[in-house]
Amino acid sequence: MSSLGIDSSNVNPDSRLAPARHKARILFVEDEATLRTHLAQELSDEYIVDTAGNGTEAMLAVLRKKPDLIVTDIVMPEMDGVELLKTLRAAPGTQAVPVLLISGRAEETRRIDGFREGADGYLAKPYSVRELRALVGSMLHAVGQRGEAARREAREQAQQQALAERAALLESITDAFYALDRSLRFTYLNKRALHYFNRSREELLGYSISEVFPAINGTLLEAQYERALREQCSLAFETISPILGRWVEIHIYPTQHGLAVYFRDISDRKHAEQELQRVQETLRESDRRKNEFLALLAHELRNPLAPIGNGLQILRLRAASDPVTEPTVGMMERQLKHMTRLVDDLLDVGRITSGKLQLHTQQVRLTDVLDSAVESARSLIEARRHELRIDVRAADLVAQVDPDRMVQVISNLLSNSAKYTDPGGSISVTLDREQQNATITVADNGIGIPSDSIEHVFRMFSQVPTHQGRTGGGLGLGLALVHMLVQMHGGTVTAASAGPGSGSVFTVRLPALERGVAESALEAATQVARRAASRKGRRVLIVEDNPDAASSLELLLQLMDYEVVTATNGEQGIERARQFLPHIIFMDLGLPGMDGAETARRISALPEMSGTPIVALTGWGQRGDRERTHQAGMVAHLIKPVTSAALYEVLDSIPHPVPHQS
Repeated sequence: MSSLGIDSSNVNPDSRLAPARHKARILFVEDEATLRTHLAQELSDEYIVDTAGNGTEAMLAVLRKKPDLIVTDIVMPEMDGVELLKTLRAAPGTQAVPVLLISGRAEETRRIDGFREGADGYLAKPYSVRELRALVGSMLHAVGQRGEAARREAREQAQQQALAERAALLESITDAFYALDRSLRFTYLNKRALHYFNRSREELLGYSISEVFPAINGTLLEAQYERALREQCSLAFETISPILGRWVEIHIYPTQHGLAVYFRDISDRKHAEQELQRVQETLRESDRRKNEFLALLAHELRNPLAPIGNGLQILRLRAASDPVTEPTVGMMERQLKHMTRLVDDLLDVGRITSGKLQLHTQQVRLTDVLDSAVESARSLIEARRHELRIDVRAADLVAQVDPDRMVQVISNLLSNSAKYTDPGGSISVTLDREQQNATITVADNGIGIPSDSIEHVFRMFSQVPTHQGRTGGGLGLGLALVHMLVQMHGGTVTAASAGPGSGSVFTVRLPALERGVAESALEAATQVARRAASRKGRRVLIVEDNPDAASSLELLLQLMDYEVVTATNGEQGIERARQFLPHIIFMDLGLPGMDGAETARRISALPEMSGTPIVALTGWGQRGDRERTHQAGMVAHLIKPVTSAALYEVLDSIPHPVPHQS
């Protein structure tokens, strides 16, 4: 034993050769400097050793770096070991630092005071370094175990807190939730799930879902559970629950222990979707029936218009030099054209509202457009006793326009002015040139347009209320169509008014052409004569069940020097074709018995009629009707009442010389 009370005979000479590892920090507090230095050297192979000569120095060392263990002598000057221990236990940051008291001279009461102050161990002098090392190691091990236990307890508390928070969250969500293990046994259900299943937790926890609800066996739901487990994938789908008998939206997620399942009742939404689908199907059916009705109505209206048109063409051929009849026929032709356009609009409603109109433009003298528009709106203007003034300042203006649609533009503007001008008012129309544009201005002294309504007048369904709070009638489509049609022609239309009671001015601007192309009467007569000379000896077959339409077209063609025969049904048409050997056939589609398409196919199959052109002349003008005539081998599809230009174009396409000889 050394003179310092330390037995160093058992010091392990190889301890300093131990492999490097994390070293605990020890603060050794001893007033004897030699002993302090010796112990620091002996323990430095296993620990980081800090030293202090008394309690005051020890507290400063603790503040610099808190140790894992303090070994302190009891009897020391200034602040002894018990006072140091008391101070450590009073400070929150050092309360848990373990303290080993060492003493060879302390009184028993002082040693007892040390334990009362919270000493973790006591070692009496003399002691060996081996004994000190063992006690220090034991105390540090105990400290480590306590720390690990504290950390484990903290983790468990955190896990319990997390589970509690997760459970609270699952209980608060609006979706039903339940958890299944890998055997599809219930391990958790929130209150919403229990409510849906109408069961208690005791009735479900620990039982497999198929055991509690046998109806799930063999269903999509069971298959999706198994797939989510097998493929470890998340799934979302909608189905009618075999458990609830109601539509549910289900989300399945694989977990470490099995499956997490969220679901919600979507029966109300599915019923609403089904109801919406039924409504949409009803609307589609209504739309289909509407289209069929419009097509049928157009067909039925075209049938009487066809003989009227044929009759007018006959009158035109007979009354070319009559100064009384000629203007009357012209007026009737314009009105027939207007009625035909109205019928066509029945089928164009969808295209008008969706902006899908197709223009058929040609070079047109704008004075002719103006005359037709005035004629179209004249009845309304005269009925309201308005004074109409027409001022043509550039009579030679020609534009590339669709004449029917441009007549519609001007007549709509005239009708608008007539409606929104009090009876006995004044309306003026001016045609003029403005640089490279033709301008058509319609002005009135009517009710005017408020400044905040100017920008809305061209909108669909927009109407300006009168000063009595009433509108001028109609659907509010007139000006919207004007705006759309003018834009399609590459022009512009503007509205202006000084305000209520000050009248309105509408100005249409269209690109003007440099020269006119109105066909002269002499040129027209020459073309008529040329056509007439080429028609001699040509044979035409008309298959038409409407006697007025058949007879009027027959007379018209005869006046044009064609040989014509008629048939009233398909069987008769086939027989007449075989006997008459026509050069061209006009075929109605809506024949009694065998329809026109089948009749055309049978005629084309006759060896003597091979290659003879067959033209559909019908009131049916839908896309499906045109496809049907094309599939039947017909070369053209003309809509009743057929225009002279369309009729001449088809007739002039017949090969010459005559292919068939009677």
